[in-house]
Amino acid sequence: MALSLVTGTEIDDRYVIHGNIDTGGYASVWRASDKQLKRDVALKRLLKRAGSTTDEDNELLLAEARKHAQLVHTNIVQVYDVIECDGEHLIVMEFVDGSSLNNILRDNARKGQSIPLDRAVVILRDVLAGVAFAHDKNTIHRDLSPSNILMTSTGIPKIGDFGIARVLESSVLPDAGSPHGGTGNPNYISPEQLRGEDVDKSSDLFMIGIVGYILLTGRHPFAHPSGLFTIPDLIKDDNYLPDPPRPPSTLTASQLRLFREYATIVMRLLIREKAGRYSNAREAIEAIEAVTPFQECSQCGERVSEHFRFCGFCGADLAKPPELSATHETPPPSPAAIDVDSLVEQGYQLSRQRRWEDAIALYYEALRKDPTHDKAHRNLGYALNFAGRFEEAEQVLSHCLEHKPSQASHEASSRFERAVARSELKNYDGALEDVQRAIELLPHSSKSLYLRAKVRLLRGERAEARTDAIEVLRRIPDHAGAIRLLDQLSSK
Repeated sequence: MALSLVTGTEIDDRYVIHGNIDTGGYASVWRASDKQLKRDVALKRLLKRAGSTTDEDNELLLAEARKHAQLVHTNIVQVYDVIECDGEHLIVMEFVDGSSLNNILRDNARKGQSIPLDRAVVILRDVLAGVAFAHDKNTIHRDLSPSNILMTSTGIPKIGDFGIARVLESSVLPDAGSPHGGTGNPNYISPEQLRGEDVDKSSDLFMIGIVGYILLTGRHPFAHPSGLFTIPDLIKDDNYLPDPPRPPSTLTASQLRLFREYATIVMRLLIREKAGRYSNAREAIEAIEAVTPFQECSQCGERVSEHFRFCGFCGADLAKPPELSATHETPPPSPAAIDVDSLVEQGYQLSRQRRWEDAIALYYEALRKDPTHDKAHRNLGYALNFAGRFEEAEQVLSHCLEHKPSQASHEASSRFERAVARSELKNYDGALEDVQRAIELLPHSSKSLYLRAKVRLLRGERAEARTDAIEVLRRIPDHAGAIRLLDQLSSK
């Protein structure tokens, strides 16, 4: 008996069909409710291919599910399960309660509107974050386009449709591709794909470059105004270079400066030769973060987004000048102290430029001169975490905490960074212990509270994680991380 999906159909005595979400070239997606877990899900069903057998189609779907199930990330649509019904297999997936990015861009185009610059950059960065995670798992998407980027009702982008993704094995591409095609949408494709060459992680970056260009400008970089050329024609044409993104006339002077910086990043993603693009998605993310404005808290030195009024770490009022002691004069620093402080400051400036290894070397030099310098320890731990050297970060910060930092804010920040390192090392008990102490020292630290929410989620303490995330949003209503965390909690 052939499987029939219509509204009201119950699948596997668990999933009740509500209606069709979308039907593409090789699959249909249906919205359903999960009676057991009381949540909405999406069911993906492959369309029958001419000349194929049911077993062949099922194997294709299972292969996609296996690849996709390894990618558990906030910015990737999650696969929950695969079920079998009437001889067919269906993928049970996260239901995304918003529209596709493609529909949002089309609606804006009809209205003559554009996505605000800061929002466009957040979407671009989040998409890069999802792709970076997939690449870390040795999976390349090969079909990134606005249609395959779904937006939640809270504005979080989630990459879907890994149907033609490939898994890299020992950095070598397997010969066998998907029978459904490996070229993706011809309007969102890299030049090497159009030439029929093997694709790699850099090919995904080119496609993200096209998406980023549209986010900034509302138009496709390879759409010729004359209409005499197709988009694939111009992508394939080595002599055609897209114009740099043109900023909307509504931008302020400061926004215009930022737009040019972001446009430069997008144009580098669109370089035809793979060697000219960013080496990986994380490098592109760092480039975005390097030009995104922030301010430095005068009380604890923490870097905070420019539009925040209060420091997310110590709670200081960023609009208020730092208080000066009226009763005590600070003695002038010794020459040795000046030397160490200068090294720490130089390291900090290098870290602002994302030159992590250079900054780390200076912090180590500072600690060689003064092994008890609190800020050098904390900054070194911060830089080591960003460089992915988590075991080293934990060792450095543990040494710092052994001699008891002189100020509560220094101990709190050191414990925070050690909690980050321990969390990455999957020592969640130790991470929770550190972040709890950081919150005791600085109760107003929204940054530490948010980290505790993440650690609790990793420990499986979902209710506690939700409580922390809600409290973060009560303090900072636009805290993107807390919004994402709540979205992740609601989607499971």
